Amino acid sequence: WRERVLQGHGIPGDVDSVGYVLMGLAAERHAPDAATDAMARFIRLQQAANGSWALLAHRPPIESSEIEVTVSAIRSLQVYAPAWDRAGADAAIGRAVAWLKRAVPQSNEDYVFQLLGFTWTRADKTAIRAAAKALVARQRADGGWSQLPYLESDAYATGQALVALVESGALAASDPVYRRGVRFLLESQLADGSWFVR
Repeated sequence: WRERVLQGHGIPGDVDSVGYVLMGLAAERHAPDAATDAMARFIRLQQAANGSWALLAHRPPIESSEIEVTVSAIRSLQVYAPAWDRAGADAAIGRAVAWLKRAVPQSNEDYVFQLLGFTWTRADKTAIRAAAKALVARQRADGGWSQLPYLESDAYATGQALVALVESGALAASDPVYRRGVRFLLESQLADGSWFVR
């Protein structure tokens, strides 16, 4: 795929998939290499004029949010933009952050990734606190979060909310909000150890 992305041909899912691949590699502390250079370059070149990255497929919950795809692109460029393209990547990140500040979250995926985006770009504390407060406000009486307002709480939405809140520094694992979320996860786990997400 390295040669394909160098020619401007994305992998299935396009920037969304490439962003998830690079975020996963970053989480595992994979060192930059020729493949990550090519993927980061591909991401940068796909940015829209308004600063965001467009969603190619609509497959909720993971592929459903322009906020998510934009934040995964930001994170990918932060970690893997090659040195020879650092100035271009930094400019792209700046445009993306300006777009992210104007974006209005609609789904849990949006709220989570807006908070992560502000955290990873070291936005001002007011923006991070406001995004964290908005995400906390979406916690249900059962302790969980739902992907969309009309759906029930589920493990996917709850897990990602807890990760974003801790990553942002807004909550500690001892916070009652966090503990209620963990209780929801424990109580909704199936006997075989899995969770069902509709």
